[in-house]
Amino acid sequence: MSDLPDSCAHPDEQFPDWARDFSRAPELLRLELEIGPGRGGFALDHAAAHPEIDLVAIETRRSDVEEIREKSARRGLTNLLVFQGDAKLLVPRFFRAHSLSCVHVQFPDPWWKKRHQKRRMVDVDLAVQMRALLMPTGVVDFRTDVPAYARAAVESWEAAGFVNLDGAGALWQGAPEVLSTRERRYAVTGQPVFRARFNNPGPAAPETTERAAALSAEGRSGREWRDVRRK
Repeated sequence: MSDLPDSCAHPDEQFPDWARDFSRAPELLRLELEIGPGRGGFALDHAAAHPEIDLVAIETRRSDVEEIREKSARRGLTNLLVFQGDAKLLVPRFFRAHSLSCVHVQFPDPWWKKRHQKRRMVDVDLAVQMRALLMPTGVVDFRTDVPAYARAAVESWEAAGFVNLDGAGALWQGAPEVLSTRERRYAVTGQPVFRARFNNPGPAAPETTERAAALSAEGRSGREWRDVRRK
């Protein structure tokens, strides 16, 4: 049985009414998306630090969704909504074109086994989809602790036409305002985190979409890592 709250689109609606669900005037709505919030360390702190944004988080694990909702209620956060489900299926149903101001993808599952590689979240297909959903100047916030995933993600976002805010092929060397639970732990243990930021220059031109599709078809979308060893 689906665990989708009332803000899922009703049969007579094409998309959820986010202004209604966040109790925000439509002109003040500033939608952000986090894919895979885990237990919600980043989502909760980011929503608390930025009451002006409206954060939608999509997580596959029911227990994590329930935990985030409970913590959000205790903290009195009204600008965070959490859904259980597959982001690849829900995102097209949730958001209109150019309605997102930011998307956060942090520490996605590497899916090490070869037979599971098709389940990896970040690839050119996702990047092309985000080009359509992010508004012009919208930002992608990507973080991982797997160096090969970082390289593949940078290639994927850039192939889809995103502008790397730190230069083509580069990772961000700065420190984010809000750390995830994992990043706070790594700050103590010294394990490196690989971060990248991208800007959406506007609607994708047809040739960009075609080039990204060709790259995906070549198998260079992050689904093949020859230099990765399982931890």
